[in-house]
Amino acid sequence: MARINNSLRAFVALAMSVVAVSASAPTNTAGDLGPGGTAPVRPFRLDQVQLGRGLLQEKRDRIKEFVQAYDERRFLVLFNNQAGRPNPDGVEVPGGWEEGGLLSGHWTGHYLTALSQAYADQGEDIFKTKLNWMVKEIATCQDIITARMNNSNGTKETNSNSTAANWVPTHPGYVGALPEDTVLRLGPPRWAVYGSDLSKNTWAPWYTQHKIMRGLLDAYYNTNNTQALDVVVKMANWAHLSLTVGDKNQPGYTGNLTRSDLNYMWDLYIAGEFGGANEVFPEIYQITGDPRHLETSKAFDNRESLFGAAVEDNDILVVPADKIPGRRRAQRLHANTHVPQFIGYMSVFEHSGEQEYFDAAKNFYGWVHPHRHFVHGGSGGNYPGSNSNSELFQNRDNIANAIAEDGAETCTTYNLLKLARNLFLHEHNATYMDNYERGLFNMIAGSRADESSTESPLLTYFQPLTPGSSREYENTGTCCGGSGMESHTKYQETVYLRSADGSALWVNLYIPSTLNWAEQGFTIEQETEFPRKDTAKFTITGDGPLNIKLRVPAWIRKGFQVTVNNSPLPDATVDPGTYLSLSRTWASGDVVEVRMPFTLRIERALDRPDTQALLWGPVLLQTLGAPPANQTYHQLSLYRHLKLDGDYARAAAVQVSSKGDPVFTFAGSDGNLTARPYYVGDTQAASAYFRRVEPNIVFGTFDTKIANRKRNDGLPRYDIPVANVTSPGNDGPTFLDIVWDSAPFETHDAFVGTVEDVVKSFVAQGAFTQEEGETIVKGATGAKDELEV
Repeated sequence: MARINNSLRAFVALAMSVVAVSASAPTNTAGDLGPGGTAPVRPFRLDQVQLGRGLLQEKRDRIKEFVQAYDERRFLVLFNNQAGRPNPDGVEVPGGWEEGGLLSGHWTGHYLTALSQAYADQGEDIFKTKLNWMVKEIATCQDIITARMNNSNGTKETNSNSTAANWVPTHPGYVGALPEDTVLRLGPPRWAVYGSDLSKNTWAPWYTQHKIMRGLLDAYYNTNNTQALDVVVKMANWAHLSLTVGDKNQPGYTGNLTRSDLNYMWDLYIAGEFGGANEVFPEIYQITGDPRHLETSKAFDNRESLFGAAVEDNDILVVPADKIPGRRRAQRLHANTHVPQFIGYMSVFEHSGEQEYFDAAKNFYGWVHPHRHFVHGGSGGNYPGSNSNSELFQNRDNIANAIAEDGAETCTTYNLLKLARNLFLHEHNATYMDNYERGLFNMIAGSRADESSTESPLLTYFQPLTPGSSREYENTGTCCGGSGMESHTKYQETVYLRSADGSALWVNLYIPSTLNWAEQGFTIEQETEFPRKDTAKFTITGDGPLNIKLRVPAWIRKGFQVTVNNSPLPDATVDPGTYLSLSRTWASGDVVEVRMPFTLRIERALDRPDTQALLWGPVLLQTLGAPPANQTYHQLSLYRHLKLDGDYARAAAVQVSSKGDPVFTFAGSDGNLTARPYYVGDTQAASAYFRRVEPNIVFGTFDTKIANRKRNDGLPRYDIPVANVTSPGNDGPTFLDIVWDSAPFETHDAFVGTVEDVVKSFVAQGAFTQEEGETIVKGATGAKDELEV
């Protein structure tokens, strides 16, 4: 079997060049280093976009308060232990998964990223000071550990508390909160498995290395800390040896790692999880120019059980028990184990140009959206008889039956947003940004409690969907606590994107912010209270040609309006789910105003159309409280309230909270129901989905007395049967569902025409008799006064 090439002599030369590379490394002045730096559409540096007052700034400020107050010395306790350095009296480890167990160290990387992003946001020195100190201390630990390679009295193993100070590394450049051995033992000849025994088990060691390396790279990108770059390049050199030469000092060692060895490592549940480790090495290759780092990134290709299937667009996230590919992969895959891998494949594509990596990432994303996509932007769940772990992917198209008390994991959405963004940089498909907006304003914004704390990040792990469930906020030391610190310190990263040649600007999100595009001589200020209000105003400073592309959200029903200097656009064609181009020569003081009317609308679960959710623009509305004891879900009947515009807001009384959030009150079968935005961060019991109950065909107050029957619309059948759950099959949408899906209607005649067409299809299927069809059409015709707005 082919082995990955390696040259120790060449590696020594590479290691000797690290300092020179760091000293001459490019400064990220144009924002072209890092993710998307080689794409046709590229991001701005974080410090080029500042958030304005609004919902997301409120969330950001609370997490920055925690990050600023947290004692950064706590992150270095375990690093110092590995280097044999003393720790200050009374300084304790962070706790949680960072108490000294086998995942320790990952939060250090998250915290480094959060510090650098917090600094980039407003340039507050406190964050850079803390960051610089941490980088310096990590660098010192790295140097001490590498210097031990000349220590003939050192030991190979560490004691049970991982505090021995004289273990000798196998390869130079390692640094971490645990001994190097906990990483190397994942591969041959020991093939360590997941567990808690520090002397023989392992727990996602490359996941932890990824977080540390990502944090160091972000420190370089966001603060130009070249020492961070020096440390991460040394770590990359170590990683190259670890994934080629491997565990060379171990008895039973037989030579370099093979492709088969690597596949076997990455298929191991939990222990083989490597996060997005393959993401950072192409970026280091971009900075250093050394191809070995690109080679290292490809070592993470899981070509035995997933990568090839993704290239071929063969959805195998869940497979039958007798058709599991690979030698030890699980029947159903862990969501947040695998989403980051495809972020890494995008990075490989960007720096190698190899199309299969892009194809794999795009196809994988298509397996999740819409086929495993919950209304709040998450994925993963459990359901009766098949899966009790909410961190795993559910069956394809299984939405209603996978609604779980625990799922979905916040980390998964964090990474799905990164993947959607990176795909958009290459394809410019507005669907990616619609999905990004959905996840950002719901699951990400809702992951932070609306209260301050300097003791806890107050972030969610799971965001439950079971009716009447509530969120829990804490998560010091967990994966979601770490990624949450990142999410809430980089809200501005995708608001604006730019073409590589600087001729076009994409406005993707309506968020109060100011873009300073010095390279093109433009400053653009966006004033908006979105998503609390549906307007945005852009004031342009600077002169010259520029194509400004405004996103037209897919949720727009009608009425999207744009004016330039108070003049409506002539002959503008506005299609929801696209971008509207404003290509002209701009002058300082020009003003663009956008109105995007919110409507209350419903979204159905793919596999059960009567399981629905309420949305206001992109914002999910949760109904508060638990359903009655005799009901699984709250129940709502809404069609009797609709008029030709199809706006479900007519079914509710609308108020505004003290913070400006919309609050809706509906008449439910069990009394009045209150619905409010999902992003409100508290622990009140609520329901994301409700059950639609529309027994008869009605037009306003006119009841035809004819049952609102369902039509066989060929709903998806689960790719793998769910135990004790009937595949939806023929249980399609109702007559009224199909009619009102065509709203808004310009005229009453257009509405009646739609009713006639749907009646014909139901009669043809035998769902209605001819007489019933005539009664329905007569009812629609006679309800003109009630239906017109």
